[in-house]
Order: sequence, then structure tokens, then C-alpha cells
Amino acid sequence: MSTSLRGGLSFCELGDRIVFLDLHADRYFGLSNDAEDVFRRALAGHPISRSERDVLVKAQIIVPDDAPLSLAPCTAEPAHHSAFDQTPCPSRPRDVAALTWHLLRARASLRLRGLPATATTLARCKAAATRDREAGPDTAPQALAAIARAQETCARMFGSHDLCLPYAIAAAHSLHAAGVPADVVIAVGMPPFRAHAWVQWRDVLVNERLEIAAHYTPIAVL
Repeated sequence: MSTSLRGGLSFCELGDRIVFLDLHADRYFGLSNDAEDVFRRALAGHPISRSERDVLVKAQIIVPDDAPLSLAPCTAEPAHHSAFDQTPCPSRPRDVAALTWHLLRARASLRLRGLPATATTLARCKAAATRDREAGPDTAPQALAAIARAQETCARMFGSHDLCLPYAIAAAHSLHAAGVPADVVIAVGMPPFRAHAWVQWRDVLVNERLEIAAHYTPIAVL
């Protein structure tokens, strides 16, 4: 999808506000009332003046350019199922070990390399899963269920508070290794402002429940 946003930006409408994620800087932000009014009119397809474009350039939302603006909020496929709600089955030690390894790597990568570099590696692994070894339709559901069970076990061992993004990255890497090109969905909610992340494959939430995800609006899909 074409976009006129500055590189690394994505956004969503959250209530009566527009929230941006600057992936390169790993930060969320909003606009002043005047700048948001200009952005909303551009989003609706209304023409804006050069001085109004300059407002968005100054806010670092778009780059200086005379081309027509093409803007769209983040979209993620609506989820209708959760792997957590499948018939319970014991987690397998090898799945728990693999997810634990990816979780430790994800936490270290986020701490030492930051979100931008971590997201780049994630995108590369996802592309490889799609290109080289994509799982068949019968194999993918089994992989989703295995990761869901493994995360429940890991959460009991390591906890889950403030670990949604590392868990999402870890679960995605585990699925990519199994040939399932799952997405990491980053989402936000308010009030108060809060961020969340989960893994999704098509319309299935892999490591979150539908009733929890329903409180958040996707702002980026990795």
C-alpha cells in the first residue's frame, strides 16, 4: 500500500485521537490539535494547502514533497479464533525449550539492539518462512497450538508481566522456524495509554485471547 508517511511511521485512530508509532525511534506520540486537524483532513482525502503540509513536515509526519498524499491507518486481519481456546493438551518439552530460547534472545535483542534492529531480523525470518518452507494448511494449526501451550508453560515459569513484546517476537520466531509466516501485531489502547503485542496468523490469535485483544487497536504489523 502506498503511503506518504515518513519512513518507519504507522498510525491508528484511537478514540478521538490519532496515535503514531515511530518504529525507528521506538516511541509513540500524538500531534497537537492543529496538526491533527490537518492530518485528519488529509486522511479523509481533502486537499490541504502548502502551509498545512508544512505543519505535517514540521511535525515529522511526512517528508517535503509536492506529490498527492496517500495515507491509511494500520490494518490487521480481524481475529476470530484464539489458539488458547483450542482443546487443551500437554505442552511438549521441545516446544517449551525452543520458545524459552527465543524468548531469551528476544529480550536480549530488544535490550542490546533495540526494537528497530530486532524488527528487521524478524522481517527477514518471516520472509524466509514464506519463501523457503511455508507450512501446509494441515501443519500450521498444529504449530499454533504447540506455541500456545508452550507459552502457557513459559508464563508459569518466567511470568508474563511487561513481556508481551518479547513473547510475541519469540513466538513468531518459533512459528517462522516451523514455516508459518505469522505476524507480530503491536496495538495500543486508552485510557490510560497502554501498548500490547501478540502473534497472529491469518484470523487466529496465537498467544492472546480474543477478549483481551478486543481492548486494543493495531498500530503496526511486523
